[in-house]
Amino acid sequence: MFTMAIAGDTIINRRVSFLRDENILRIFQIFQDADLAVANCETLFHDYTGEGVFPAVEAGWSYMRSPPQIASELRSLGFRLMGTANNHTLDYSYGAMSRTHAELTAAGIEHTGSGATLDAARSAAYVDTATRRVAIVSMTTSSAAWSRAGLPRDGIPGRPGVNPLSYHFSADKVTLRSLMDTFTRFGLWVAKIGDKEWQVNPPGLHHTVTRYVESEDEGPAMVLDQADIEGNLRAIENAKARSDLVVVHIHNHEWDQARGLSYPPAFLPPFARAALDAGGDVVLAQGSHAPMRGIEIYGGKAIFYDPGDFFAMSNTVTRLPQDFYLRHASGLKLPLSEACAKDAYSARVSYMENTVNPPRGYFANKSRHGFAPVLHFDGGNALRRIDLHPFVHTHAHVGHNGVPFSPDLDTARKIVDDVMSLSDPLPSKCRFNAAGYGTIEL
Repeated sequence: MFTMAIAGDTIINRRVSFLRDENILRIFQIFQDADLAVANCETLFHDYTGEGVFPAVEAGWSYMRSPPQIASELRSLGFRLMGTANNHTLDYSYGAMSRTHAELTAAGIEHTGSGATLDAARSAAYVDTATRRVAIVSMTTSSAAWSRAGLPRDGIPGRPGVNPLSYHFSADKVTLRSLMDTFTRFGLWVAKIGDKEWQVNPPGLHHTVTRYVESEDEGPAMVLDQADIEGNLRAIENAKARSDLVVVHIHNHEWDQARGLSYPPAFLPPFARAALDAGGDVVLAQGSHAPMRGIEIYGGKAIFYDPGDFFAMSNTVTRLPQDFYLRHASGLKLPLSEACAKDAYSARVSYMENTVNPPRGYFANKSRHGFAPVLHFDGGNALRRIDLHPFVHTHAHVGHNGVPFSPDLDTARKIVDDVMSLSDPLPSKCRFNAAGYGTIEL
């Protein structure tokens, strides 16, 4: 058997290797014991200074920063393969992205999902283990348009950034006509492109474009862009030709408008299945902060729509740029010039509590928990078993904030039951073990 342990969001900015709580160590041991541990690296390793390191005007809401030495903490926990495509990759511009790549490499962690050009960001990263060669292709649906990597052309260099899985909006003719009338009244630039597409952008900013395409389907929808579908599926096919197992990582904040934040957007399941058909062996989608989403078994392979935030230390980033304070200035209880990080985080809480759609945003469910899947592959690389190890985040003291803990049996059972209730379809039943985790036999 070959075992692969998977984690979702990994926002870590403090040392954890010295912790001795047995409930923490039990979770860490899952990743250290696996033949390979894989995760999304959703932080940046830098010291706020250096060539090209400066805060972007648009960041991934928070501005991520971790001391560079924390990369070695991830390696000590067993992580050897990580995706870096997410909405925080360019929080501190190209300099911090490059520094993050360097620190991960120095720590012995292979990575992809962002790079000097689109080709680099989209190409797979590979890691060799004693018995398997494993690849990862990493992409994001959720990032600012300017953060997308680009290709070289006519002797002009490509652009650094993330590997995008972009989408546009579609709706029926009546809905689109009404929407374009509203945009026009607000003074936006509205252009008709062909018979069925509209492009909308602020006055004069002709590259800040949002696309709307007429559809025969009733009501609005989000639709993946075909070029990114094809490019990422080719990258998966290419990775499969050079490895035994392929992990497809999709950073994804969008949600199902009908069912709510706990369910993936309608465009994601079809793409995830296509990714497995193209040669992927497991899909790790994450980023919802829902706090977790369900599982799908497709063709004997697993799609995890979000196992939850493994490390969630965004509130212990010690310094924040001026743009973060400006973003939440309306919620500050003292003048902007006197605010510190504590005040900015408090203002952010107020913002989330008053979010209309989705209702109360990421605070719709304040219980922070998730699960760590461990996949068991046989000698022919077929998936035979999945163990679901629940974890919770506690707030006993600041040093434990954002660190995964093994829960008591009743809580563990509830988390596993919740995962199953969010999983549709799931042809295999899940057995809850006395040791406090769930098992799906394939």
